[in-house]
Amino acid sequence: MKALIVLAFLMGVMAMMRFVSMDSIDEQQAQAIAVNYGVFRNEVYLYVFNGHKTPGDIASSSLNLPTGWTMMRPWKARIEAGCLYVWGPASSGEIEATRTLFWGSQAVGRADGGKLEPGHGGTTPLPAFVPEGSLVSVVGVN
Repeated sequence: MKALIVLAFLMGVMAMMRFVSMDSIDEQQAQAIAVNYGVFRNEVYLYVFNGHKTPGDIASSSLNLPTGWTMMRPWKARIEAGCLYVWGPASSGEIEATRTLFWGSQAVGRADGGKLEPGHGGTTPLPAFVPEGSLVSVVGVN
């Protein structure tokens, strides 16, 4: 009977350890997505602000991405109406990790109701090509 109680206790401890480690894994995944997006976004910015300001989609093949870098999500970039949009699918935790990575920048947030949230009081409009719920960054290029 004592062995059964000890076994149940140890299983409970193991279950708690598993939940803690799963939270840690989720947080690490969110940070990895944030860094992956950050690398892509920064390379897009370098490309655009080095003179490539033609409206339209920006192909990832035209970017100088680091050797061995792998796109973890289908990140997209486009210049439209004087603004540069960089976006892709992300969970709310991943969006928050990205905002933290960029020190709470108002230019980085989530597409919500056709606007950038929390950017500039929710007044930054987003075009229809940026899907709802996406991680998105917007800057002017003019």
